[in-house]
Amino acid sequence: MQTIALSRFERKILSLSVLDKVALMLTFVVLTSLSSQLKIFLPFSPVPITMQTFAVILSGIVLKEEGAISQILYLIFGLLGIGIFAKGSGISYVYSGTFGYIVGFILASYLAGFFTRKYSNSKMLFWGLALADLSIYVPGLLWLYVILSRSGSVSFWYILSIGFFPFM
Repeated sequence: MQTIALSRFERKILSLSVLDKVALMLTFVVLTSLSSQLKIFLPFSPVPITMQTFAVILSGIVLKEEGAISQILYLIFGLLGIGIFAKGSGISYVYSGTFGYIVGFILASYLAGFFTRKYSNSKMLFWGLALADLSIYVPGLLWLYVILSRSGSVSFWYILSIGFFPFM
């Protein structure tokens, strides 16, 4: 059995009441929303560069696996029409090329939380957070392919060139 020493910050987070955790989750909804507004549009890509990945991974680091709930709330609020996505809002956003990346935020936050909890102070944490970051791209690239292939044939390399490589 492995004993894990918790930092003061981790002990504080674990001791929060349910109401405090909900408030912290909503704080990460706001942080993800604000970070979506810091954007650089690329002329060759429907996917802007934003600071959202930072907010998403941080939500997992702070809230552990429960950080995924903050990203689920972010998705729900955006689909309900609250203008918090980088390129619009509302249920029609499902037809946007960037919708898959937002779905990936949920998995990324969960994985960041899982690896932070499991590998608190090790090299595995670095690789786990890198995997969490990359997990945004799996649903993101798949959805981008679905949306763009509706208007014609697109190659795998084209999808990578507009939806992955510019962000690496």
